Amino acid sequence: MTRPFNILVTGVGAIIGYGIIESLRLSVMDCRIIGTDIYEENYGRYISDLFVQVPLTNSPEYSEVIQRIIREHNVDLIMPGIEQDVFFFNAHRSEFKVPIVLNDAELVTLSLDKWAMYVHLSDAGFPDLIPTRVGIGGQQAVELIGYPFIVKPKTSYASKGFHVIRNEDDLKAVEPQLNASTLYQPLVGSAHEEYSVSVFGDGKGGMVDHLILRRYLSVAGASEKAFVIKDDKVLMDSIQWLVGHFKPIGPTNFQYRKSDGRAYLLEINPRVSSACSIRSKFGYNEPQLSIEHYLIDRRYTITEKQEGKAIRFIADKVVYG
Repeated sequence: MTRPFNILVTGVGAIIGYGIIESLRLSVMDCRIIGTDIYEENYGRYISDLFVQVPLTNSPEYSEVIQRIIREHNVDLIMPGIEQDVFFFNAHRSEFKVPIVLNDAELVTLSLDKWAMYVHLSDAGFPDLIPTRVGIGGQQAVELIGYPFIVKPKTSYASKGFHVIRNEDDLKAVEPQLNASTLYQPLVGSAHEEYSVSVFGDGKGGMVDHLILRRYLSVAGASEKAFVIKDDKVLMDSIQWLVGHFKPIGPTNFQYRKSDGRAYLLEINPRVSSACSIRSKFGYNEPQLSIEHYLIDRRYTITEKQEGKAIRFIADKVVYG
């Protein structure tokens, strides 16, 4: 192909969406980026080559609008930039005739429900699970788990609905939000031992490349401070188990906390990481690997990883003009 690759990135107003664009700009790929978002004014539109405002993902007309963009702009590859779009394209794969950066369909579906994922991994004998309960109330959690414990919804993302309960006052504050679908877990480890491991799966139980970050979360649930970690055997033994079991395809993110020398799985996100642009600056570029996987016959560019730390400043996303 002599012309630039036409890459459609959705949700460019969100951290994953504009992170994908920033990573593509750092890559060796010749790309023309078509960005979409529900909001007319957003950071991602100003770093796209072309921007199209679109309806909500769950709107009846959404699929038709995306199909029109594909036709009019000769799109070669779709990169979903928000979790809602990952689930939408997963449910409508057969309707689109261009490649989409999507993980294994079963893994994407399973990731929708944290309780279903827990049951699946427990039945499969995965050893690094945090004991999880559902269908109990807050007072039962105090009796069965003890303080501190966490509560979170079965279906959520970016730490939405996540609360640490350290005492009776914390419990009273969140009790109106608790229901039959609330998950309860003991609080494992500390914020100083939280890790985000991104893997590019080959779909056969192996990894093309990966990068480990020890990270601190922002209030919004994305990585705010991150430190590159050289391969950690405890983490990578667990990751190898999961990759061998699920056989992920493309960008896959695993989140862990360490405690007493063990790594405990927090969750699996079968998509591009919210720290995508951070990882690209250290030599792990998920969007570039995705283009190579889907459009260049899997001739991957693996670069040496740089050590260091990153701090994300939201002020960097200001557009002047």
